[in-house]
Amino acid sequence: MKTFNPNTKSKFPPLLHLTYVLQQSSDELLLREVGVSLSHARIMSGLGVAIPRNQHHLAVELGMTEANISRQLQAMKKAGLVSIMRNKKDGRARDVKLSAKGLRKYVAAERLLNREQKKIVRLVDFDITQILDAL
Repeated sequence: MKTFNPNTKSKFPPLLHLTYVLQQSSDELLLREVGVSLSHARIMSGLGVAIPRNQHHLAVELGMTEANISRQLQAMKKAGLVSIMRNKKDGRARDVKLSAKGLRKYVAAERLLNREQKKIVRLVDFDITQILDAL
């Protein structure tokens, strides 16, 4: 895996670069602490344990392609995070729900990301109205 250096200069606009840094840092933290990627955590956020969700609905909700959702879900199924079954009404469609293991991993990921978000917000001690006025 490529080592991420947050101090590396970028030609991206600052806000785009900040977004990239936060995503990369979150991904590395989740992989290290919880054992799931940020992409998997995003998908898990759209799933439940009791009620299956349609793959197409997930793709639309998360702004991802169905092909990407399908690839991610196959990896998640292999890791025991989700179960995938044919839709009873439409045999072409796939319904997905979190496994018990997936739910535990998602809860841990959500707690970790919330804790990190609070740290970042504390570091950025500013009055949001000043920023909005500057825009």
